[in-house]
Amino acid sequence: MPPTRFMTVLNTFVSDLRASVRVAADARSRFRLSRDFALSRLIGLVPGVQRNRVREVRLRGDIKIRYRLNKGDLHSIREIWLQEAYRLPFEDPSGVLLDLGANIGMASLWLAKSYSFTQVIAVEPDPYNAALVRQNLELNGIAGQVLEAAIGPKEAVARFEFSELSNLGRLSENGSLVPMISVDTIIQKFAVTRFALIKIDIEGGEQELFDGPPEWLARTDAIIIEFHPTIVDYPRLTRLVSSNGFRYIPAHSFFPDNMDCFTRVK
Repeated sequence: MPPTRFMTVLNTFVSDLRASVRVAADARSRFRLSRDFALSRLIGLVPGVQRNRVREVRLRGDIKIRYRLNKGDLHSIREIWLQEAYRLPFEDPSGVLLDLGANIGMASLWLAKSYSFTQVIAVEPDPYNAALVRQNLELNGIAGQVLEAAIGPKEAVARFEFSELSNLGRLSENGSLVPMISVDTIIQKFAVTRFALIKIDIEGGEQELFDGPPEWLARTDAIIIEFHPTIVDYPRLTRLVSSNGFRYIPAHSFFPDNMDCFTRVK
């Protein structure tokens, strides 16, 4: 390994170790979380049975999380719990949270514990991820509904390409068949008047979502999103969302790690 690459890996590991100690609630959880971040760098040497076994650790604030020894799961924990990338750069929302691309439920859980949401609706097409979303919400007493589907502009059947990294599955012509639902269907299904916040991380599917019917945006107070500029027309999408009555807050402009956000102009 080149020296610069080695130092990058070492610095990341030390950062993960320190942050794990900071957020974990007890010695066992600190050890397990730190060890799993270290093992994730040697993932090819870990037997598949061990990688897929669900772990549970306790975090400060009487929070429990479940995850697998999967780089995608651990990336989500790092991004959400260690870096707090979903901190909101506007006043605290209250109402319904819609999580599009919920992965294993880390963002749903962090947002629900950090803000005053009355209801959580999580959408995730990977059945193994969706099972962990349910567990993570139930473990922490979060009133949530989990929809096992891809999100899109209409009701349809889509193709979803699963990935070894749990957070990189995406819509693809070569994927497996999964149901697709629209935000309008979610509004009708759960009788939602307004969304206080919609979180979006759908690996490039945001292009098709925003190019579809825009009526759901009128029922939305704020959006936090991870854009994928190598896949989508990022500048056009930010203009499109802004034109529907939102103020755009660019990524990294408020906190060091904040996501792209939109908040409704009042």
